[in-house]
Amino acid sequence: MTDPPLAALHLGRRFRRYFFTGLVVLAPVGLTIGVLVWSFRLLDGILGGLFEDWVGRRIPGVGLALLLIMVVAIGWIVRQAAGRQLLHWWNRSLVRFPLTGRIYHSASQIVQTIVGERKRVFQRPVLVPYPSEGLWAVAFVTNEHPAPIGGITERCVNVFVPTTPNPTSGFMLIVPVDRIRPLDVSIEDAMKLVISAGAVAPVPVGSGTKSRGLDLDHLLRDTSEHAADDGTP
Repeated sequence: MTDPPLAALHLGRRFRRYFFTGLVVLAPVGLTIGVLVWSFRLLDGILGGLFEDWVGRRIPGVGLALLLIMVVAIGWIVRQAAGRQLLHWWNRSLVRFPLTGRIYHSASQIVQTIVGERKRVFQRPVLVPYPSEGLWAVAFVTNEHPAPIGGITERCVNVFVPTTPNPTSGFMLIVPVDRIRPLDVSIEDAMKLVISAGAVAPVPVGSGTKSRGLDLDHLLRDTSEHAADDGTP
């Protein structure tokens, strides 16, 4: 059995290189479009079905527009004097009932912390000794001054340790301040480090080398280096 000719090997390498380059370019676009389409359908379906039953036809986007108008209108009403009184009455009425009071109180605190204008859940990235001494895990401080729990007297912080590659699950830890190490990277870069299982190296804050989107210089440089190695243009 004879070996394939050199020209066929070069053609196969070139095809493989172009395929993976195109895949790297198209995959983020496809994921972005998929997330946007999913979000649009989810939000549009909240009030879109009611509008369709009312007028007898489906108009894409109307449900999302009605939802945005409703949220803005409620926000405007609450900001007015009469709306504030109504909100206080509504708030007191819900928290009085044993079952709904607990659910409403917990949900209110969580939503206000996540969506509030002056707060965010992840305040800064850090390293914590986890799961054992001598090992370090990427974590995010969620509360710099937590209330004392269980008789703890030393100053601690609440941190969230996300799992890889799905950062929506993880562990909440109460860690002494002197046991954490700050990370000189942004929250976004630290999260990318977790999601990529450490493959995407974070860029130090203030380095001036942070890129957005595809790292085209690195992608095209890799393509040129492979082309030089196999002697193809």
